[in-house]
Amino acid sequence: MSLKISPSVNDEKIDFLRIKGKGMDAKLNIFSGKQGDHFLAYSPSLKISGYGSTEEEAIELIKMELTTFCEDIFSMNAKERENYILSLGFEKEKFQAKNFSKTYVDENGRLQDFEPGTIKHEVLETA
Repeated sequence: MSLKISPSVNDEKIDFLRIKGKGMDAKLNIFSGKQGDHFLAYSPSLKISGYGSTEEEAIELIKMELTTFCEDIFSMNAKERENYILSLGFEKEKFQAKNFSKTYVDENGRLQDFEPGTIKHEVLETA
């Protein structure tokens, strides 16, 4: 799976997962910033994070964690997969049985451990 990170555009408020056969398309809000001596990249909707000495290391690690997430999702049968995705707070989109979306979760309270002024909002998307 190919993943790309791009800067957030103010109107991007929905995370989504789309199951396609044995693959998945995703668009996720990612927050990154400094936490003590390290950097953290965090996906609130999947509760996945990556740490590193640099922001780039943190982003690369969260990409690896997302790949692991996908492997875990596809090791489940269809009903287990759906139940797990729904348990994360995603909702099925009407008329799209394998599309799930989740309203954007803002950084208030979620990112309280980041150092002020270091928080960056980006979007991680399958390419």
